Amino acid sequence: MLFRSMAGCSNGLGSGLKNMISGAGLLKPLYDRMREILVSKDVLHADETTLEVLRTPGNDSPMNAYMWVYRSGREDKIPIVLYDFKEGRSGDYPKKFLSGFSGYLHCDGLRQYDDVLNAKRVGC
Repeated sequence: MLFRSMAGCSNGLGSGLKNMISGAGLLKPLYDRMREILVSKDVLHADETTLEVLRTPGNDSPMNAYMWVYRSGREDKIPIVLYDFKEGRSGDYPKKFLSGFSGYLHCDGLRQYDDVLNAKRVGC
């Protein structure tokens, strides 16, 4: 969708993409509040997956980045699922995102989750 927004635009960013970026800023307080509620839960799920980024400023070749996903447990009546785009796979990313969390973290064996303080890891 973003690629299609940029197609045929000589100024680099299509108006659709500019509107999407502006709108994302308006949703940040909601995202932050959902994160605050999420880390207050007793059970969370976490995972990450590669994401190919076609171009970045100063780099015309594709690169791999990561989409980290965090989800509340099944027992929650209103599930929360949040995505956190990062260019790398550092253990600092889940550690920072899950700061304040204390409980069971359901995730795979990726060692980067070891950096999450106060989490009791349970495997998939």
